[in-house]
Amino acid sequence: MKKAAISIASVAALCGACIAFYIGAGFATMQEVMQYEASYGSLFWVVIAVAAVIYLYTNISFATNGSRLKLKRGGDIYKHYCGKYVGTFYDYFSAFFCYVCFIVMCGGANSTVTQQWGLPNGVGAIILTVVVVGTALFGLKGIVGALSKVGPIIIALVLLVSVWTCVTQGSGFAEGAAALDAGKYQVNQVGGGNPLAAGASYAGFVILWFATFLAELGAKNRAVEINLGVVLSAVCVFAVAALACVALISSIDQTAAADIPALVLAGNISPALAQVFAVVVFFGIYTTSVPLLWTGIGRVAEEGTPRYRMFIVIGGVVGCIIACFLPYTALVNVLYGMNGYLGFILVAFMIVHDVRLKIKGRRAKERLAQGSGKVEYEGA
Repeated sequence: MKKAAISIASVAALCGACIAFYIGAGFATMQEVMQYEASYGSLFWVVIAVAAVIYLYTNISFATNGSRLKLKRGGDIYKHYCGKYVGTFYDYFSAFFCYVCFIVMCGGANSTVTQQWGLPNGVGAIILTVVVVGTALFGLKGIVGALSKVGPIIIALVLLVSVWTCVTQGSGFAEGAAALDAGKYQVNQVGGGNPLAAGASYAGFVILWFATFLAELGAKNRAVEINLGVVLSAVCVFAVAALACVALISSIDQTAAADIPALVLAGNISPALAQVFAVVVFFGIYTTSVPLLWTGIGRVAEEGTPRYRMFIVIGGVVGCIIACFLPYTALVNVLYGMNGYLGFILVAFMIVHDVRLKIKGRRAKERLAQGSGKVEYEGA
């Protein structure tokens, strides 16, 4: 039987959705690029390489197993990796964590709008909630459609600023990297000075974000197309991150102490572009918030049902109110740290599961080759 041709449009849409979910506001501002990668000076590439390997392995595993198992709900992927009881814990925790992260995003949008344009408290959170709820109501297909368009725009603008800076200021890279290596600049650095730990932390942070999202995407799309989308998204994200690192390091005297390094680099090109980047930051928050709300609500309501639509609206409103009136920094620190640890425990379960699956498949092929005709490979 002739295999169906790969849909370039589908691959591009899935790639765009993965990019949009991953980059968010931290990437758009270049603050997370600074803390995780550029802060390591000449060793920034080690952080990127480690993060890219973990990103590729975990996300391809989520999508492939979601497609193979034809999961009705993405959160069920945890039970296949970890068993019934541990998997159920991960299922509920990841949903709770994603919903809390949505609240954090509302708070970030609120702060961005207040600081950049002086609007009253609550305006940013309300605007974000309205557009996120409006998108999430359309379900996974609608989310992919929206994110696939917005994500590439954000990363294209980050690329523009990075390339311009590399061309005009690139001669300062060697000096900037040497200064960072020597500890001349006091830059917030993730990983305690270990680039391997920083790379692992950068990738591990979003493992529980992507598990449900990509498992369900895998179940509803061809495995080859979703995996190509994941690979292309990794190339786009980490190639742009590398260019952003060169740009940040080349202008380290300006970017080291900046809250939003991207605005500094954009402002060097044009003051108007700096204002554009403030909008880009808001869109970065939006692209991350939609899948987070969808994942959190998806655990308690089936997509497409009246219950799902009601919970999406209620969840959005409650998250918005919490973000407007309660400080969330301490909660973020505790939950993000816990998420990192649980993410890497999950990776251990994933490796064991995938290795056992591979061994079963090899043994099944050996039996067939020996002419037994009996296949015990179940793929579970």
